[in-house]
Amino acid sequence: MKAVVKYANQDGCTEIRDMAVPEIGPDDVLVEVAYIGICGSDPHIHHQDVSYPIAVPLVLGHEFSGIIAKVGSNVRDWVAGERVTAETHARYCGKCAMCRTNRYHLCRERKGFGFGVDGAFAKYVSVPSRILHKVPDNVSLRDASLTEPLCVAYNALVKYSRINPGDFVVIIGPGPIGLLCTTVAKLQGAGEIIVVGSDGDEERLAKALELGATKAVQSSKQNIAELVMSIGDAYGADLVVDTAGPSATLKLALEIVRPAGQITKIGWGPEPVNFSLDQLIAKSARLQGCFSHTWDVWEKCLTLMAEGQVDLSKLITHELPIEDWKRGFEVIEKSQGIKVVLVP
Repeated sequence: MKAVVKYANQDGCTEIRDMAVPEIGPDDVLVEVAYIGICGSDPHIHHQDVSYPIAVPLVLGHEFSGIIAKVGSNVRDWVAGERVTAETHARYCGKCAMCRTNRYHLCRERKGFGFGVDGAFAKYVSVPSRILHKVPDNVSLRDASLTEPLCVAYNALVKYSRINPGDFVVIIGPGPIGLLCTTVAKLQGAGEIIVVGSDGDEERLAKALELGATKAVQSSKQNIAELVMSIGDAYGADLVVDTAGPSATLKLALEIVRPAGQITKIGWGPEPVNFSLDQLIAKSARLQGCFSHTWDVWEKCLTLMAEGQVDLSKLITHELPIEDWKRGFEVIEKSQGIKVVLVP
């Protein structure tokens, strides 16, 4: 089978290779991949622009959907032919304090698809049956391939943040996660929702308005702090969601969060911040990191998709054959689209 493989921990060391169909263990299933979403982290891995080690050689890709082709000898709850999607947590111990308290995504032994275990940029992927989820009958496999980023947004805003009806929310970064955070914030009853982007984000900011943002602005054309403080009681936003990650966005978040408000940081930013965090103290604000998701979040998100409350098809701007993976990466890097899905 054809697979997109990162073969060395150097910039650009990724290529299409012929690979054997994966073997499955007794508790695994073999999934024939239908669609794979390109995450913003995939081009970063391709360019070796990440703060975590990659176990090369490695098949990339962790956002996928497909059909079960084969089940392991111990698998009883799944059969060949079922439509599925799967969490990214390919391996975790199941025994530590994190795993036993439904925080297995934080297990120190966790290995994710496309990071520590061969992923889904291929025709087939081996998946532990414990992380499978059934795709509802009225949800397309194309849309289901984007369940994972929706789960990231849901986990951050529903489980790790608090949004009361009428709250003022600012979302920094109009990428797929930021846009999905916009959708989730709207579902939670947020009042004012401002999405902040930069030069080149025009298409994404327009999509933010379509998905429920009340304002979508470019930081190069608008003083964001002045805009935020001009709204309501001039104390700032109840919640600031940083999906971008660099130091500048955290600094902005500290400026615009209201006293006793919250900053939820999703975007990675490995560089030193190089500024004081005293505003966090002076405002008695909460800085909350948020990573990944768990089984219950996946089930809730699939329910929202089945009920039509979330339409992931609105984010898909490109569908390409897997052989065009490099073009897909470039589309994401140059902000020429919103979400790219590959077809094996």
